[in-house]
Amino acid sequence: MGQGNRLTNDIGLIGEVETRKIRLDVANNQPISDVGQMAWDETYETVHLYLSNGSNVPVEAHIGQEVYYYVKADAAVTRGQVVYAHGTEGASGHILVRPFTADGSYDSKRILGLAAKDAEVGDFFHVLHFGKLMSVDTSGYSAGDILFASASTAGGLTATAPTAPNNIVTVALALNSKSNGTLVVRPTWGAKLTETEDIFLSNLQDGDRLYWDAGNSRWENTAASVGLSGSEVVSYDGSIS
Repeated sequence: MGQGNRLTNDIGLIGEVETRKIRLDVANNQPISDVGQMAWDETYETVHLYLSNGSNVPVEAHIGQEVYYYVKADAAVTRGQVVYAHGTEGASGHILVRPFTADGSYDSKRILGLAAKDAEVGDFFHVLHFGKLMSVDTSGYSAGDILFASASTAGGLTATAPTAPNNIVTVALALNSKSNGTLVVRPTWGAKLTETEDIFLSNLQDGDRLYWDAGNSRWENTAASVGLSGSEVVSYDGSIS
């Protein structure tokens, strides 16, 4: 085939093909429908690829714009639910996931993202960690709402940020408000004082406050009754005293 010539029909090949370059047709948007197919997507200006999503139900991945985890359900999961890594399956390395409730029971950093399909216990499926999850009901939100993991509904989302001591995890952005809407997914969790590098807390008690320990070069907690120099005391409610 000479340079510039094109084949317009499908070609079936069995075996290995070695080539220096593959050029996809970017002038004609080609739909894909089967696992393993890939083509140029004019809407996203990148290649889209169909991944197996368990039971040969594909999930569409846009290269460079979405990140997925391939996981195994450790409890029933509904598409669009917030899920977290509950454990692993022995030596297989499979991540076992369950719907997440932001009530402080589990560390926020265990959240992986939103389920890309319904799954029963033992099913393998993809979890969207970063990117757009389409065809979900966003009618309960306003366009632009920041959505958090719910502290009361397992796997749920809420536009109202939970309060401490619940987990405060930003999970997604509602791109629109409609029954067939889109969520922009990017789990981001807040920091705890115990995870701040220059703070050391031990045996916390009601009324404790933070003080700067110059000898250890860190903030530490102490009882409110302990006398400290004024400029070094931070009261437990966050004010400077």
